[in-house]
Formats: sequence, structure tokens, C-alpha cells
Amino acid sequence: MPLAGYYRNELERVDKNSKRLREVMDVLSPAFFVGMLTIEGVMTYTNRTSLEAIGLELKDVIGRRFEDTPWWSYSELYRQQLREAIARAAKGEASRFDLISYGLDGRLLTLDFSLNPIFDVKKKVSYLVPSAHDVTKRRAAERALKMLSMCNKLLLHAQDEIILLHDVCQLMVNIGHYQLAWIGYALQDDAKTIKPMAKAGNDNRMLENLLLSWAEDDPRGQGASGRAIRTGKFVHCEDVQIETSSTYIQKVSQEKGFRGGIALPLREGNQTFGSLTIASSAVFKIENDEILLLQELADNLAYGIVTIRARHESQRILTVVDQIANSVALTTGSAFFEKLILNMTEAVGAQIGIITRSQTGEPPHSRTVVAVIDGKIVSNFDIPMSGTPCENLSGDVSSWIVHSRVIEQYPRAEGLAAFGAEAYVGRRIEDSMGQSMGQIFVLFRQPLVHTDFVASVLKIFTSRVAAELERQEKQALINEQASWLNEARHVVIVRGLDHRIMFWNQSAEKLYGWSKEEALGRSVADLLYSDPAPYYAATNSTLETGEWRGEISQRHKDGSALRVNAHCSLIFDEQGQPKSIFAINQDMTNY
Repeated sequence: MPLAGYYRNELERVDKNSKRLREVMDVLSPAFFVGMLTIEGVMTYTNRTSLEAIGLELKDVIGRRFEDTPWWSYSELYRQQLREAIARAAKGEASRFDLISYGLDGRLLTLDFSLNPIFDVKKKVSYLVPSAHDVTKRRAAERALKMLSMCNKLLLHAQDEIILLHDVCQLMVNIGHYQLAWIGYALQDDAKTIKPMAKAGNDNRMLENLLLSWAEDDPRGQGASGRAIRTGKFVHCEDVQIETSSTYIQKVSQEKGFRGGIALPLREGNQTFGSLTIASSAVFKIENDEILLLQELADNLAYGIVTIRARHESQRILTVVDQIANSVALTTGSAFFEKLILNMTEAVGAQIGIITRSQTGEPPHSRTVVAVIDGKIVSNFDIPMSGTPCENLSGDVSSWIVHSRVIEQYPRAEGLAAFGAEAYVGRRIEDSMGQSMGQIFVLFRQPLVHTDFVASVLKIFTSRVAAELERQEKQALINEQASWLNEARHVVIVRGLDHRIMFWNQSAEKLYGWSKEEALGRSVADLLYSDPAPYYAATNSTLETGEWRGEISQRHKDGSALRVNAHCSLIFDEQGQPKSIFAINQDMTNY
């Protein structure tokens, strides 16, 4: 007797009321699957719902081993679960667990599966009854919620960005039961490449040697990942062979054995910097609730990535600033600028670093205060402003960044081409009154994706550069004024509020007999007065009123008496606080 015929007779023998039983089974809920097996696991019956789900007729099922039916072709793992459950049921033990299988339309179903033994009057296992409920939607939502919760826990303890990416991908495969999860970052190169950063699951080497893009005009950019990055919105593709017009994407998917999936954008503000993509070899149907949970997971992941980057960048900035600050702490003048720009270009990975000072005249131009190219200080030179990135550093614009192709954007800037520059980061230098003094900028021979670190370092040191430029200007003015005062006919003395001498001109040397070297830093009261009481009285009057005039007795280095006509004025600092006293003295001894 043929095997199928044998099992048809076996069903009649086991169940005297089989016709009525089948009628009941066939009208059960469309989400309920039930059948009968021999103790060896061979099917003798299944209800209409099961048959419709797998697209077969009863004659095609009876006589086949249960684990070999189309239901259970998804994974060897589930086939092994079935074999073990059948073995236990044959010994009288019931089983219940979730099974994932293919539906007729190619989508994956999650079934709440039970296998129960049926005993005869002698309490021996007579046959087995498998039953299942379609819980695909419920389990998907439960898994998504669990993934979201566990992802949030990962984010709380994450210290390393790449480890976090791998952990999240593994989480989606282990908990979400997705076939493949991978994360790609959007590069800013000419091809707008998507660079895979992490993956988990069975990808059939899908990502190996695979070039994907997020460019709109590139066939490689028409996949779900490229469109999600480009639009900043999730892209759900049930069946790539039907829903995607790109023959490239269809060919790649067919070659790699993937049919559907969903790509979720990783966003920071209004910018999308990558995607979290799920791929499946089956038609990928997914409910809106699950999509919302997955997008929330992707948003949380993006926030975690940005947080880790910010934390690492802050630490990196602090380290670099500390190194640069220590290297220039005790220097001034040209040595300060040279050390600063050398250390800064090395720290940010730039090949060229330049500090300029704005010049008067037409056409507008600036001149380098210091310039370093490939780690070497070069002679200063003029830089035209028109047609260069530095031209933008005016008005309300204090910083300017060009991530890539700077030569193409500024073809008139011949210096950029000479340097072979690809990217530019610059900042305006302002004095204490907010007026432009010049620029500080760095050039790179490679495109820049993340410029925040470079911009932060420049911002921190721009004020220090401005302070040194202002100090040099004031020192030059002081030196110029000092040369005038030094040649003045009258005695000029500047003293601090502690009475110590800060300036002593040539006329003071001639009148008092003390050289500048001998006088500087000495107390005026000790050096010039036998009786300092009148001096202190005059000083107090100067501090109270801002000025004092009158004759006063002083002494020469040799001890001889001098009579001088003194005019003292109080000098204030930029905050309006007294800082020194300026005195002009005229010798009246012989009058």
C-alpha cells in the first residue's frame, strides 16, 4: 500500500469520528493551525488554515514528515526544536515554544506552537497533535520593546562607539530575531559612500566588497539605506524585486539572497549621518507599531553615538589645549606664535597653519604673522583677501569651514592650489573692542568629515592670539612713547602704587645721578627723599584727586639737596582702576 494511503487509513483507525473532527478543525480561527501526527512525526492530517497558509492541498501533506513541510524551512535551529519536541511527545511529554516559519507570501511568521501527545486506553501514546497560533504581530512588538529597553541599557554604559554599534546589531539579531542588522555611516566623499561600521547575523557576505551610496543620481544610492540617509526618514521595502526600480540593487539583493528589509536613519539635529538597516531573505512585512519602536531605538542609538563623540571630543580638546598651552605658556612675541601654530597644526592633523594680520591699503590683503607648512616655519608673505575663504570672515561671520574641494569653490585663491588644499577651517581674530585684526586658519590636504574638534581648538586659542597681538601693539606704542620720553628735557618718572620705579628717563639719570638700571624697581621714597613724609602726602593727594602739583625737596645720589617742581598724574588701567603715577619734575635748585 502507498505510504500516503497507509496514513489516510491510519487517521480513520485512530479517530472514529474523524469527519466531524476535521469539520471542527477546518472552521477554527484563521490564525489557528492544527494537525495530527504519528508518533514518528509523520503527518496524517492538518486543517484548512494550515493548508491555505502553506499553499498546499491535504494530499500533498499526508505522509510527509512534519519537519520537512514548507512550514519549517526557515532555519535548522527550528527544525531541530521540532525533532526534539516530537521525540519528547512520543514519550508522553507535551511541548510549547515559539516557532518562526515562512508564510505562503514569503513573509516570516511567529507561531505560538504546541505539540501534545494523545493517549489510548492503555495509556500509550497513540498519536500527536500539533497546534499553533499566529502571534507574529504580538511577538514583534514584544521583541521591539525588549530591544528598545536593552538598547537603552547599553547606551547608559557605552564608552566606545564601535563596540556600541556591534552590541546593538547583535542585540537586534539575538532578541529581534532579524536575519541581518548592520550600521553604515554616510561619508562626505565625492561618491557619497556608505561605510559599513558594524553588523550581526547571517549576511551571506552581503557587505563584502559591496559599494553602497547615498547619492540620489547613483544607482547604488537607490537602496533602502541610501534613501534613508538622503531623506532622513525610514524606508521600508517589503520586496526589493518588486518595489525597487534600480536594477543594480535588484541584482545585488538577488545575488546575496536578500529580499526585503527596513533602513532607519541615524540623525543629529537636521543632519543624517548614517543608517541602521535590517535585511531579510524573506518578504519583510512589518507593522507600524514595530516601525515606531525601531525608529525610537535608532534615535536613541544616534543620541548615544553623538554623546560618546562629544565626551571623547571634549576630552581630546582638553588634552590638546593643555599640551598647546603648556608649550607656549612662558613665551611671547614671535616665539609664542611659532610654538602655537606648530603645536596646533600637529594636534588637529593639518598640513598648513597660518596666523595673519590685516593690512591697510588696496586691494584688501593681510600678511602672515607666522606660517607653518608641513611642520616647518616659512618666511612671511602677503595674502590677498578677495576670492579666498578668509574673505568670508567679516561682519557677523566669525568662523568659516570648507569640508572639501576648497580649490574648486575658490578658484581665484592661487595659494590654495599651490598648497594642494582640500579643506579649510578659519576664524577671525578680534581685538578687545571687537574689531577685526586678522585671521587664524588651517588647511588640510584631505576632506574633513568632523570639523567640530578643529573649530573648537581654533576658537579657544583665537582670543589668546588676539591678546598677544594687542600686547605687541601696546608694547610697540609704549616703546615708541618711551623713546620720546627718554629724550624729553624734563625728568620723567613712572612709579607703581607700591612706590617702585617703573620708568626712569635720561634726564632723571642726569638730575639724580642714578642710572636707569640702578633706579628701576627701587622705592622712590627710599631713593630720593631724606624725609619721605611730604612725598607720601603728595602721593595721597594724587590718589584722591588724580593730580598733584607743587615744589618738593629731594636728594641727589651723593646726598646733596635738590628742589624740584613736580607734576604728578594718576594713570588708570583698561578697567578704570588706578595702576601707576606719572611724574614730570623740573629742577628748581638754583632758582
